[in-house]
Amino acid sequence: MYKQIKWLILIIHSLTIWLWEYIRHEYLLPYISMGAGNWLSPLIVFLITLIFITRLFAILEKIQEELHQSRLLQTAVQERENLARDLHDGIAQSLFLMSVKLDHLKLSDGQEEQLQSIKKTVREVNEYVRQSITTLKQSPEIIVEPSHASIYKIINEMNLDPSMKIEYNMPINELNLSVKEQNGLFEFIREGIHNIQKHAVDANHIRIRLDSSDTGWKCFISDNGKGFIGNPFRKEGSYGLKFLKQRASELGWNVNLRRDSGRTTLEVWPIN
Repeated sequence: MYKQIKWLILIIHSLTIWLWEYIRHEYLLPYISMGAGNWLSPLIVFLITLIFITRLFAILEKIQEELHQSRLLQTAVQERENLARDLHDGIAQSLFLMSVKLDHLKLSDGQEEQLQSIKKTVREVNEYVRQSITTLKQSPEIIVEPSHASIYKIINEMNLDPSMKIEYNMPINELNLSVKEQNGLFEFIREGIHNIQKHAVDANHIRIRLDSSDTGWKCFISDNGKGFIGNPFRKEGSYGLKFLKQRASELGWNVNLRRDSGRTTLEVWPIN
């Protein structure tokens, strides 16, 4: 396609002149004098060339932009894979080794509770790092899929209990969000489901909903578990929620976690 357009741009001027001169000498000589024909020739060539060349250049610029975006995407994918590999070869393996050493560490009874707390923290950090590795290995353009297909993909990745029922309504394609914002929204959904999976006691139902209006949008993830005590965002070891709040802040969003009508709801919306 790219080569064909370049050739068309090169030959369209000559082709227009030849076609005009042929029509002029074969059919228009009895009606148009040589002087008028000579005056009309550059005008017709200019108009035809302007109409077609402008469109061809627009198509050419679009193709070049798509090639540029493709190169940027390939670079981004490579960088994400490199970062994921570095995380796996460095932090993830170090955390695993630390966990093994802690399992073999023997302390007095008074320090056992503190040791268990350290083990729990290491396991949660290790799990969070591995989740980040999985996210980095995914394509940064998950939004090329329809929204429901993307949510279905995320749900399948979470390895949820078969008894867990999930309802979702995500018309994300109706929102005018950038690639970064849409990926941020999918990260929010993934982390919300992961948080329910880890902390929602006796939860067997998850509801994901995206509401939009003229004033903005709001995304909700709720479950029917037993709920929480205190402020989960300040809870020690709650790395997922802290990361989520930081990520939302970078995108200019608000995050809130509330308990209402027997359900725990995590919600996010843009700051107006």
